[in-house]
Amino acid sequence: MGEAKPAEGTAKMKWVDANGLALMCFGFSTWMFFAFLCDIDGVGVPGSKTKPEDIHLGVHYLGDMLTWGVGMGLIIAGVVQGMNGDPLGFTSYVFHACILGTIGFWFKCALGECTGAGPFHLMSFFCYAAFWYNIVFTIMAFRLAKMFGVLYFTVAVMFLLVGLNWQKVMSDEKAKELDRTGDYIAGISCLIVACQCFYLLLPVMTGLGVLM
Repeated sequence: MGEAKPAEGTAKMKWVDANGLALMCFGFSTWMFFAFLCDIDGVGVPGSKTKPEDIHLGVHYLGDMLTWGVGMGLIIAGVVQGMNGDPLGFTSYVFHACILGTIGFWFKCALGECTGAGPFHLMSFFCYAAFWYNIVFTIMAFRLAKMFGVLYFTVAVMFLLVGLNWQKVMSDEKAKELDRTGDYIAGISCLIVACQCFYLLLPVMTGLGVLM
């Protein structure tokens, strides 16, 4: 009789679901943009036409938040979802990491850290492109879950409104006092996205709540 051979086992690596991390990144970034645009607790202090340097002091904190906090978090979430075989998660998370990280860097340029930087008009066209890409993501997401489809559609609308706001389409530049109508409209759209992310975190991470 020959010696019994030990049973050979196979180790299988399982990647965790990173959708929760992505929802956190989207949630805290859009929540901060809501506070910034709608001047919650003075983080978006309105200035005057004679002292534009006083406008939106909260922008000083958004650059690093977008470049590092959101950018790195979404890159990690995208890579993990790619390993999980999720093309929507990989593509959308990495894309949003790139676009939000770039916007964060451009905020620093708007603050005078880049020579010759001007208004946010070019950034608005960046947001228009993001609007179209999120419409494509919306179609993909509806095939997975309706609530994710609604989230991506809301994100698309948010990018559109933010772009229009940066071009001052929703504000009266001829008004005697600084018109912040566009800021408030874009800020409310950011709040809606943040609330959706906060809610979806429950069914994604804990299984509680409804995820259609």
